[in-house]
Order: sequence, then C-alpha cells, then structure tokens
Amino acid sequence: MRKIHPALARPLTVLLLILAASAAFGFRYAAYQFTPPAEPGVIYTVINFDRAGGRAQATYVNVVWGSVRRQIVVAAPYHTCAQTPAAGIVLKLRHPRPDTVPLIISTTGTVVRPPYQGDVPLELVSACYRIQT
Repeated sequence: MRKIHPALARPLTVLLLILAASAAFGFRYAAYQFTPPAEPGVIYTVINFDRAGGRAQATYVNVVWGSVRRQIVVAAPYHTCAQTPAAGIVLKLRHPRPDTVPLIISTTGTVVRPPYQGDVPLELVSACYRIQT
C-alpha cells in the first residue's frame, strides 16, 4: 500500500473534512486538485453558479493552497443572468513563486474549466461572468 507524502496529508485531510461537512448540511461540492508548473503566473478557474429551480443561487468556493485556506461566497446575479445557464465567476489566483504546491478548489457550483495556468479565459467576454480574485 502506498503512503501519502506528509506535505499532502494535511490539505487532503482538510478537503475530506470540507466534503464531510457539506454532505451533512446537504451541500454538494465538486473538488479539483491542480499542481501548478514551477513558474510564476496566474491560475484561472471558471465556475458556473449553483442552480435551483432554473435560477442561479449563491455559490461557495473553498481554496486550499499550502497553508492558505480561503472561503468565498459569491452572491447570485440579478435579472437576465440569473436565468442564463452560462453565468458564473472566473476565479483568478496569482502564483507568485516558482514552486509546485498543490492547489485544491472545491465549489457548490459547476466547474466549466478546471484550474489552469495561462491566458485569460474567453468567458470574461460575457456579461454574465465576473472575475473573482
């Protein structure tokens, strides 16, 4: 049986606790792990809003990146974007150091593009997507 590297054990434990707590309260989370390349840059993730009854709902995003833990709550949009299925956020994270610390993102929304380091996603052209840093 393989052992988990000690540096990964803590983020994985936190992720499992988040998923267990979300199941207890009725939330469903999608989780993605991304190991950035060993070069500075910007990491983007495109997330559609959580939906209920055909309308966008508030969406929760949890970020675990090394010793950094952050929870973001994004309010649902109003008017036309609330009923449009292609509406959400573009999560922008700055990768300032040339390291390969794993990044774990979990959300109640739907991940359209999993985390990647590169160019700005085309979803930002739409009025129904907004950038979240």
